[in-house]
Amino acid sequence: MTDPDPPVKDAPHVASVLKLAAAMQRNAVILAVIVAVASIVVATLMRGTPGAIGAVVGSVVAGGLGWIGTFVMSRTARAAPAGVMIGAMTAFTGKVGFLLVFLLLFRGTTLFDNQAFAFTMLAVTAAWIIGEVVGFVRTRIPAVDL
Repeated sequence: MTDPDPPVKDAPHVASVLKLAAAMQRNAVILAVIVAVASIVVATLMRGTPGAIGAVVGSVVAGGLGWIGTFVMSRTARAAPAGVMIGAMTAFTGKVGFLLVFLLLFRGTTLFDNQAFAFTMLAVTAAWIIGEVVGFVRTRIPAVDL
């Protein structure tokens, strides 16, 4: 009878990347949801139903695109550090591409209020980025290990 292969030990950076991704995503989601709800309320009060729909669409698009970054970060954690960076850059390129296609498809739409969509998307994206930075800083993991 042969012994099964022993489990492969992860590289030292894997635990750090996974911890960072989880903390960044947790803080980003909390802050983005708070901003999204506030944006939806404001858009509804200022623009009515079309504003509410625009704010909901903007919140979903911005939150989904923000989530992709930390998702890719956690999925590429076991790759070499350069692989994590390639994954991050690919995710960023994909987000920009998706946003370009989305904006081209819904240019001039009357399905929702475009201003409510734009301002909500901007606010939720800013909240997501701030949440990621706060999560990164709070983990107190050095970005460069010498």
